[in-house]
Formats: sequence, C-alpha cells, structure tokens
Amino acid sequence: MERAALRPVPQRPSAPVDPAHALAHVGATLPGLDEAARQALSLVDLVGRTRPEVCAETGIAEPELADTLARARKALRRAAFPLPGSGWCERAERLLSDELDGALEPPGPRRLAAHLANCERCVEHERRLWQARDQLVISFEEARAPTPVAEPEIADEPDPEPVELPDPEPLRLVEAPPAEPEPGPEPQPAPPEPEPAQAQPAAGFSPARVAWGLSMAVAVLLAIASLALTIYAIAGGGF
Repeated sequence: MERAALRPVPQRPSAPVDPAHALAHVGATLPGLDEAARQALSLVDLVGRTRPEVCAETGIAEPELADTLARARKALRRAAFPLPGSGWCERAERLLSDELDGALEPPGPRRLAAHLANCERCVEHERRLWQARDQLVISFEEARAPTPVAEPEIADEPDPEPVELPDPEPLRLVEAPPAEPEPGPEPQPAPPEPEPAQAQPAAGFSPARVAWGLSMAVAVLLAIASLALTIYAIAGGGF
C-alpha cells in the first residue's frame, strides 16, 4: 500500500497570533482536552512556536512535549473523524506527530514508513489529521476576523405628489421682419469744383503803367506851355 503524501508546508495563520487568543480557540474547539495539551497545540500549530521554544517557555521537557502534542492531535482528529486503532497505531500516531514538527529522528522514519505501508487505518489518520489541523487554522482565522459593520438602512422617501401643469399655449406663427439689404460700398466723395479764375488785367493796362502814362502826358503839356511862354516873351508880348 502506498503511503499518502505528506503536505510539505503546514498551513499557518496569515498574521502574528496572540497566544492567549490561540489558547482560547483551542479550548473552545476541544473542550475535553487537558490544559497542557491545549497549550502545546495552540503554541505549535497556531502561534507557530518550535518545540524548543515551547519547552523554554513552558518549562516542560522535550519527551513530555512530544507525548502531549501527539495526544492533542489525536483528540483533534478524533473530534472530526473517529477511527479504530491498536497499540501499533498509537505509536505510529506519535511518530506522525513528531514528523509533522520535523522532530522525527532515526530509526523513526524507517519504522513509520514500514507501518504506513501495511496499515490503511494510519494512512487515513494522517490524511484526516491534516484536514482537521487545517480546519483548526481556518476557524481561528475566521474567528478573529473583524466583523463588518452593517451600513444603516436609508428609508425610502415618499414620492412627491404630482403637480398639474397648465396646458401649453398654442404656437403662433410670427412673421419674420424683412431682411435688410446688405450694405454696398461706401460712396466716394466728389472731387471739389475748381474756383473760377479771377480776371487778370491786360498786360498793357496795369494801374502803374496808366499812372506813369499820365505823368508823362502832364510833363509834355508843361513842357509845351513853358515853350509857348518863352516864345511869347521873346516876341515881346506884342499883342
């Protein structure tokens, strides 16, 4: 008969464990177990202490601790899966408990393998022990998980009373104002009309020239008059 494969890594709690909480959980799970067995099982399987650490903490010797752990694990398995047994099976259960903690020394491994090869009952014990031990860890994790706080229920508010709306007024067509013509280009201002040219005096009739001509005429007349008087004087005034 082939031996059932042992789990290489035992299941442990996911976070550090308070020893007092672990002891209380083991006591609630196995109320008929004695105090020493409860303490040993809680420290090794839940808290994660090694056998030398438990011996140093509790002051019990290693052989006594091995017997106590085997007794506690047998009670754990029996609580879930009772099995018949014999004297050889009792010794095999002790060897399986030592192997679980890595404390099985020669010739223990050889004797355990020989017994499991011929004892279907102890093969079943090993499998059921693993299941019971894992269930102990799972129940401990669930027990110490925080209880979710239920959210307060919000009462549904009553629906508002319907409000009657007035009938909408009929639509009236409104004529659109005529479109304004688009502005054209701005008119350019007309060029200014030229002012009429002032009449320019003729080239030969300017005032200065007229005055100069009169002066010359007066001078000629005076010269003629002076010449006439001179001739008269010479003539002797014979008249």
